[in-house]
Amino acid sequence: MTQPFKHLFSSIEIGNTVIQNRILTTAHQTNHVVNGIPTEDLDAYHEARAKGGLGLIILEAGAVHPSGMLTTNTIASFDPRIVDAYKRLTSKIHPYGTKIFAQLFHGGREVVSSTYRHPAWAPSAVPSLRFGTMPRAMTKEQIKEVIEGYADSALLAKQGGLDGVEICCSHGYLPAQFWSSHTNRRTDEYGGTFANRMRFIVETIERVWEKVGEDFTVGIRMSADEKTMDGTTIKDAVQIVEYLAEHVRLDFINVTAGDSSTFAGSTHIVPPSPMKHAYVAPDAFKIRMAGAIPVFVGSRIVDPVDGEKIISSGKADMVAMTRATIVDPELPNKAKTGQQRMIDACIGCLQACIGHYHKGLPIGCVQNPEAGKEREVQTLFAKETTKKSVLIVGAGPAGLEAAVTAAKRGHDVTLVDKQKRIGGKLNTMRKAPMRQEMAETMIDNYTKQLELSHVTLELNTNVTLDYIKEKNPDVVILATGSLPYEPPVPGLEDARIMYIDDLFDSSTLKQDEAAIVFDFGGDWAAVEGALYLAEKGCDTTLVTARLYAAENVHQYLRNEYLKRLKELNVTIIPQHDFGGINEAGKVVIRNLFTHDRTPLDKTYDHIVLSVGRVPTTQLFDELQDAKIPVKLIGDCLAPRTIEEATTEGLFTALRL
Repeated sequence: MTQPFKHLFSSIEIGNTVIQNRILTTAHQTNHVVNGIPTEDLDAYHEARAKGGLGLIILEAGAVHPSGMLTTNTIASFDPRIVDAYKRLTSKIHPYGTKIFAQLFHGGREVVSSTYRHPAWAPSAVPSLRFGTMPRAMTKEQIKEVIEGYADSALLAKQGGLDGVEICCSHGYLPAQFWSSHTNRRTDEYGGTFANRMRFIVETIERVWEKVGEDFTVGIRMSADEKTMDGTTIKDAVQIVEYLAEHVRLDFINVTAGDSSTFAGSTHIVPPSPMKHAYVAPDAFKIRMAGAIPVFVGSRIVDPVDGEKIISSGKADMVAMTRATIVDPELPNKAKTGQQRMIDACIGCLQACIGHYHKGLPIGCVQNPEAGKEREVQTLFAKETTKKSVLIVGAGPAGLEAAVTAAKRGHDVTLVDKQKRIGGKLNTMRKAPMRQEMAETMIDNYTKQLELSHVTLELNTNVTLDYIKEKNPDVVILATGSLPYEPPVPGLEDARIMYIDDLFDSSTLKQDEAAIVFDFGGDWAAVEGALYLAEKGCDTTLVTARLYAAENVHQYLRNEYLKRLKELNVTIIPQHDFGGINEAGKVVIRNLFTHDRTPLDKTYDHIVLSVGRVPTTQLFDELQDAKIPVKLIGDCLAPRTIEEATTEGLFTALRL
């Protein structure tokens, strides 16, 4: 059989490292780090992806100096104790043929969080707008100290058996702060002219090579376009690369986009759905041509077909499929062996990958709840289990995950749903303006997983107590979801009111009508509702009971939501909830702090409520009364997010 991805699965020599294929994972935080040292959970996480056939793993950001600790859970690359941790990790990764680089990192003014807020160091005292950090200008002694930190950290990586290092210059971190005239206002030899502003990174690279010797691999990561005000553009990036290629040895350039210091720029650190796939590749080609140096590129490359096109067309030498392999660690092996159709695709939600990092939690994945929990899951899978007949009611994300997991464990599984297709509320989400890709991808992933399983699927079936008694399962798992909450306010019978569940199927919307959406949880639903109405031509107002719109959506997706709301002229009223409809037919809003009730002057044609959900419990109560073993997962246990649904589906099935 002809290899469908002959370029993607060809080997490549990068510096002194031969890599078995062109797929890598870029540095991404797992939070499996304690006191600066990676844990065995980090090892297990990366081992699963090495086993899946990755060519190269670039470890998460490792601080080169105590002043560069991005968060409390950052790897301390400067700490000599890291050598043993590296050796332990390489002993698990190298047997699969996968190579490992460390990322050498200093954020400069970009400090996310820490138990103690260390003073931020930067070329000049220019604040980070996003984090509100005000740095101090580094002294020359501090500059030399940090440069030495890069070199020492590189040497420790080599001593630990790693194959190379990547110096992080991307996203407006310390090296980029030096080479940017916006953030570098120095008047000494490290500022002013372009050559002076490049001095820091040139001296850093030179010192790293002096420490590690020629028989190693050293490259950089950089943003080709920071995509923000006053940020580096592709024109600037080409000039930087041309200068570096002339003055130092670089084995590779890992190209990305975005900037950490602004909201707009930060979106491109981990771009969410529905941003375009592989959109950085054209800039990577320009960087490749400018430096004649091997180039890596990522940013929403989720399909091996895209990876093959990028490599075969010469836009880059390797492709980063980081989130794609968080979702499906076996992606490389599946693609290589002709099982491309069975790859579980990234849904681009950001909730548990970068979302967990920003919350200080270990890495996870909504679509693959095993991610980040590999050791725990492996232990549960290894336990013996008695085969059971399992009836799962509800084919939304919770029920789907429970079904495929229980089937993997050898149970006899029947999955039943009253709807005509699987997906539950995903079928509502797939009609939303900016969640369509996410919902359809998730439904497609589970459709493929069901095909590979031995699950008996019964759709368009109403499950009653009598139905369950006739089936006589050993255990019932209820994943029956939730219903909209009806707030106890006056005017709820008004014909203009509809719930968010029904909005996307509505055929009553007309151009230039006025609509108002009420949001309880600061999640995607109400924002998508407001966008849907505005795109239909309605004069739309979004009222949220949060401090700001989309408060509980991950920041990078929220950035895109807020931009789109602005573009569509949606009026946003934060810190208020739905106070009902008064006798004059006016919509009333209630301030969350003063409790003042204010009737709105505008007359609304449509009033959309997304004001909470309640679990469906009737069938559970009947099963309890009948003494039939039953477990609850997902929204019928308590309404939360898709992540809790899939996680509970996984672990409930594993523990049967």
